[in-house]
Amino acid sequence: MQTNVKLIATNRFLETNIVSPTEVRLRDKDFISWGDDNSYPDYIEDLYQNVSTLHSIIDGTTDYVCGDDVVMGVAGFDRQVNKEGDTINDIVSWIAKDLVKFNGFALNIIRNTLGRPVEIYYLDFKRVRSNIDGTKFYYSEDWSKSYGRVKYLEYEAFQSGAASTIFYYKNDINRVYPTPMYAAAVIACEIEKKMNEYHLNNISNSFSSNYIINFNNGRPSDDIQEEIERDIEEKFCGVENSGRPMLSFNTGKENETTVTKIDADSFIDKYNSMIERSQQEIFTSFRATPNLFGIPTATTGFSEQEYNEAYKLYNRTVVMPIQNKIMRSLDKIFGVDNSVTIKPFALNEVDGDRKETVQQ
Repeated sequence: MQTNVKLIATNRFLETNIVSPTEVRLRDKDFISWGDDNSYPDYIEDLYQNVSTLHSIIDGTTDYVCGDDVVMGVAGFDRQVNKEGDTINDIVSWIAKDLVKFNGFALNIIRNTLGRPVEIYYLDFKRVRSNIDGTKFYYSEDWSKSYGRVKYLEYEAFQSGAASTIFYYKNDINRVYPTPMYAAAVIACEIEKKMNEYHLNNISNSFSSNYIINFNNGRPSDDIQEEIERDIEEKFCGVENSGRPMLSFNTGKENETTVTKIDADSFIDKYNSMIERSQQEIFTSFRATPNLFGIPTATTGFSEQEYNEAYKLYNRTVVMPIQNKIMRSLDKIFGVDNSVTIKPFALNEVDGDRKETVQQ
């Protein structure tokens, strides 16, 4: 006896959304492309915007790096550093985030006729490209245009002494562009992002991915199958249709519509284990612990003592090195030592009349 059964399955998904940080010189272009289609910085920005663990660590670390205050030690820059009214606190905050996010930053330095800096402008690091030896830099509001010519401005490197230059910092001397400190955890970031997308789609599609609906009265034509599929999607899929009863009209018991639930309990356990592992990998890449960002751990919870102990180590191994990079870079720009001082982050507690300050 011949059985006429039609099975439908989704296509295998083998592609990856991960953008590789390749560095390639394009034909007839002076700048080096950063990543596939020159899009690696945009990919990193997307991870920052869509992976809550990464977002929390980057923002929290930026706050630690900026400390309690930034004090300018160069006359004429104590109130603002450019004609747009930006302060040194603004500049340090912006470049600190770029350092945590990309491990690099860029500033546009304006000099007077004597060669002294008179203005400093922050440049969005993901919009800056470099030539092979770092002697010229290129700034564009949008490097992703797929048609026409990408418009960009060309600058000399700060060392050239030109009137308008770019001071460009990167952590990796062996590459044209920097390597994020969490580069080894990019896959973990993708896992967290995809898990969130999975649950969003699961909610949007309601029960359709967790149930099998069997129609036992024969196989209809393709047109009828598509019509039935549209009806089910319209009436029972999506959050707005959750909880709606399903009615089925059958000619007999043997032809009744059956709905079989796919047990997802094992998947939930796998999901929890996978998301926990991915988050731990992200924290590990920063040499950080969840307590530092107000996230209690399963075994220890969250206490002031645990926070202080964790912060001492994080401050010594991550925060202070970033602060030193910023202060040394600004010293080079202004040509003096101690041009900027970052006051360390302090934890203040007020409990009635008692005020305790803990400072590392």
